[in-house]
Amino acid sequence: MASSSHPAYVILQRLPSPQDYHDLRKLAGMTPPPMEVVPQALASSFASFVVFERSHMLDDSTPAPDQRAVGMGRLIGDGALFLQLVDVAVLPEHQGKGLGRRIMETTNDYIDRHSPQAYVSLVAEPMGQGLYTQYGYEDTKPSEFGADG
Repeated sequence: MASSSHPAYVILQRLPSPQDYHDLRKLAGMTPPPMEVVPQALASSFASFVVFERSHMLDDSTPAPDQRAVGMGRLIGDGALFLQLVDVAVLPEHQGKGLGRRIMETTNDYIDRHSPQAYVSLVAEPMGQGLYTQYGYEDTKPSEFGADG
């Protein structure tokens, strides 16, 4: 699946490489995970979307072998009742170009088509809360709680 609404970028439904995943999280200001667990985590994704610069693509659905991802978003969960939106990240030099919104629109469209009855949750850094509220997510604390670690 490719998205063409932004001429300079394409969003593909695919997993990021483990290195891209690690680097996107780190460079976007998120905690980078230990590399040894990244392949297992990615393989357990329900759906994953990766943003690439169109100018470096081999064609509309094939990034060049050494092409670096500039953004991503993943869905994890059982695919029917519960999903969690995770890892929405865009490299700093590509922020402010609407890519976060495109990732949100792409993941929401996917949920609507494949898991319309699912309860979708996320845990957001304060810097991302403005984006998520535009798509119907709301702060649920103190009515919700969880464990970290």
